[in-house]
Amino acid sequence: MGAVFSRFARSREPENGSLPSVRILQQRTAECLVLGRFATANAYALEAFILHLQSRFLSQANSNLVQVHLWFEMGTIIRLAFRMGYHRDPSTMPGISPFEAEMRRRVWINIFQVDALLSFQMGFPSMIPTEYCDTQPPRNLEYSDLRADMPALPPPRPPTDDTPVLYIITKVSVMAVFKRIVAHAQSLASPTYDKTIALDLEARDVYARVPDLLQRRDVARCLLDTPTRILERCNLELLHLKGLIVLHRRFVSYEPATPRFEASRRACAEAALDILARQADLHRAGQPGGRLYDDRWMLVSMMAHDFLLAAMVLCLDLSVRLRFGTVEDDVARRAFVALQTSREVWAARSALSPEAATATFALDVMLRKVSEKNGKVVVPVVPQHVAPMPVDDMASVGETGLPYEELMSDVIDGARTPDWNLLDQYFQNPHMEVPDMTAWNADSSFPSQFLDLE
Repeated sequence: MGAVFSRFARSREPENGSLPSVRILQQRTAECLVLGRFATANAYALEAFILHLQSRFLSQANSNLVQVHLWFEMGTIIRLAFRMGYHRDPSTMPGISPFEAEMRRRVWINIFQVDALLSFQMGFPSMIPTEYCDTQPPRNLEYSDLRADMPALPPPRPPTDDTPVLYIITKVSVMAVFKRIVAHAQSLASPTYDKTIALDLEARDVYARVPDLLQRRDVARCLLDTPTRILERCNLELLHLKGLIVLHRRFVSYEPATPRFEASRRACAEAALDILARQADLHRAGQPGGRLYDDRWMLVSMMAHDFLLAAMVLCLDLSVRLRFGTVEDDVARRAFVALQTSREVWAARSALSPEAATATFALDVMLRKVSEKNGKVVVPVVPQHVAPMPVDDMASVGETGLPYEELMSDVIDGARTPDWNLLDQYFQNPHMEVPDMTAWNADSSFPSQFLDLE
């Protein structure tokens, strides 16, 4: 599995060496886990499982079916971790050395974070009940601070010390707030607006305490930073902004003249605008000669969901503003420009990705609506695999909002994932009835094995 990440770290280009393909390495890892009887909680089975899942996430996360498989695999990892006691802090368990305890904390923090993100993308609650877990975050320590025979852990280094675990320790605090926000948004009970505001303040406070070397920064200002550090900053920023979108999205659909929720509507739109600004920044850095050109594959594998989320929330916001005739304010104008830029970014990848092609056309539809209202001209970029929409049909989308507006709302809430086939069909026939999608886009023929060995 180390070879998988080594190949990812260097390039996505084919090699002529003897290293097996990523797919083969993933298959062999899964076979070894089964042959090693992982369910008996053997040593290192959990770590191997996590590496297997993360490698598949990085290499195949754009496939909806693969995401379903990964979600099932994550459930197995969590059950195995619970059986091995990783959800309890090692200080409460006898017979565990200080060194082993710290390693267990590092493993658990990875499980906690991957579960929160993967469950959100699948539209389901987290599979880890926080109230039954008390494992503390690992300490901010250098590798040289640790020894297998150490009698006790040294005190943690300050957050200004750039250790190998500073990023993941910092991320866990942002992730913990994000997880509470998702639970708040998915709750069957009607949450109070005061709770929403309290979570907003907590999220902003936690992000404000992120160490300066991990705070948001445009790529052009990162002349001395490694690509890994640049992407770490982006991941923290996007996680924070995504949480604000999920927290405030429900208030976007309210009539803009409702003053009580104006702060939430603006917070949601501003977070989405910041995400699309980062998308444009990373796209420039991923061009030939850019700082992230050799690592551009990661921008698609790890962040595409966030960019789609931001674009959809701005489309939703503009749709509501069109309905109520408030498309002339500052936020709407900035959203229109941001969506134009985002459309160009997606269009640049439309020949390689069906999802990017459909996202391009989705933005074309919304931008065409807004431009018609304001007398501007927007030339649609139509994906090759999608038939052009007649002008009359484009105009007939009308002022009542998009038919898939409710679908977008549920996607933004984490209640369902984008069904690109459905959107593709709609853009070819805007009069179609949007069916009820009450579940994620799963394959009923999912194999009985929890591991995909094919």
